[in-house]
Amino acid sequence: MNLIWIKDPSIQFAAIGALLFAANGFFQGSDPGDEQEIVITQNRIEHLSAIFERGWQRPPGPDELRGLIDDFVREEVLYREAVKMGLDENDTVIRRRLRMKMEFLAKDLVDAIEPSEEVLQRYYNDNIDKYTLPARYTFEQVFLNSDKRKEVSEDARILLTKLTAGSDPRKLGDPNMLQYRFENVSAERIDRLFGSDFSLQFPDLETGQWIGPLTSSYGEHLVRISDATPQQQAEFSAVKADVLRDWQVEEQQNILQIQYQTLRENYRISIAEPMANGEAIKQ
Repeated sequence: MNLIWIKDPSIQFAAIGALLFAANGFFQGSDPGDEQEIVITQNRIEHLSAIFERGWQRPPGPDELRGLIDDFVREEVLYREAVKMGLDENDTVIRRRLRMKMEFLAKDLVDAIEPSEEVLQRYYNDNIDKYTLPARYTFEQVFLNSDKRKEVSEDARILLTKLTAGSDPRKLGDPNMLQYRFENVSAERIDRLFGSDFSLQFPDLETGQWIGPLTSSYGEHLVRISDATPQQQAEFSAVKADVLRDWQVEEQQNILQIQYQTLRENYRISIAEPMANGEAIKQ
């Protein structure tokens, strides 16, 4: 099913709403006007047969199909009786599953929309940060614990001299939880490991030289970058599939919100003022 992309959200929702209504009629097992009558439509039989075929990789035989229909009738009878008894009321699990089914139905309809190249290109441009590849670095670090060193700056100067002269960096500095060498690590991961904005000090560092000290959440570090790949925007063609997926997710949320607001207008909603310890909570 191909749907023409509509920019106006109200028209878009009307189209989606019509499809939701049609889908509901398609899968309805019987005439909703007569609660004592169960009618198994040809559409329902084809649906049951399709489910069987997906699971067994073959269509059901006559006896198997009759069994599927009988089982559905049993399910429908018990479901209706359970509803009459109010067993579906105040059941959080059932309520959540019904909500999920409504949302999944809307999602399937959104997935059927085929946005134009122009729509996807505009979404890509408006959300370019999502499709910007982060800077990546390969580097070594030597840690200096500022809590245990009285003269961190002087100690750093001495260690830099030793490192520049070729001393083994793994034998210098103070012990810490961080590894000595990091290979092709993104700026985001560096900041997660060393603390917020630590990687912002890297772009100005000269490759191949020991430099520092640089301050992290742990203390001070001497750093040598051996390879650096700057931040770059991914080409639209390379991430088009990701753009489509992200666009669909956003559109689904938009349509669900429009759907909810439209349906909500059909109800009169009264909410008691929240209470805490016997006193009203100010809104």
